[in-house]
Amino acid sequence: MADAAPEHGPDSAETRLNRLLNLILEAAVEAVGFDAATISARRGDDLATIGATDQRLIALDDAQYESGEGPCIMVLDPHDPIYLAEASEADARWEHFSRTADDLGVHSTLSLHIPADSGAVAASLNLYARQWLDISDERIHAAEGYAQQLAATLQSVDAYRSTAKLARDMAEAMRSRAVIEQAKGILMADQRISDEAAFRQLAKLSQTTNTKLRDVARRLVQERTEPLD
Repeated sequence: MADAAPEHGPDSAETRLNRLLNLILEAAVEAVGFDAATISARRGDDLATIGATDQRLIALDDAQYESGEGPCIMVLDPHDPIYLAEASEADARWEHFSRTADDLGVHSTLSLHIPADSGAVAASLNLYARQWLDISDERIHAAEGYAQQLAATLQSVDAYRSTAKLARDMAEAMRSRAVIEQAKGILMADQRISDEAAFRQLAKLSQTTNTKLRDVARRLVQERTEPLD
């Protein structure tokens, strides 16, 4: 039988990147004892989640991107790991993050800087647990090992392909945020609630229906804007 042809298609580097990132995230979740993990990335002024073991918890990353505050943003630049035993009682500056964590049932979080040697892209590893976790130096050390693996992976793939993928992820994130803003506006007008309360309502619906936040928002917007027969 002939050997399988090597991957030469335009998405081969991106496919390898996705596969490797997901394998590392899944290993980190199991080894460190959390329930889910995400990777936040910043390129210029754009922020996006470029890897996740549970798509529903991207809403917690989005809450931080939207407010410009939170542990995943603080550790994008070199910073000590940030552990929160109870995310819903986090720093008052992170109120949007804290309330979204409460709505999503996330209790303990750990965010770490990913030391990728790139001037263009900064990244962080975020671990989320739906129960209270007693963090230890050993757990933090183990998580730092996975952050190092993620850094090596981000640096090892073809630079052009990975940058192109990240740029597309950023563009998709911007489109997602646009539809989320539309959905929030609908809820705010209908229910006379605040911007933050509308976001929490969308995030909670995302959690209870096991649906991505942007899909929940898109469905709400479509239901409101589709013409009646």
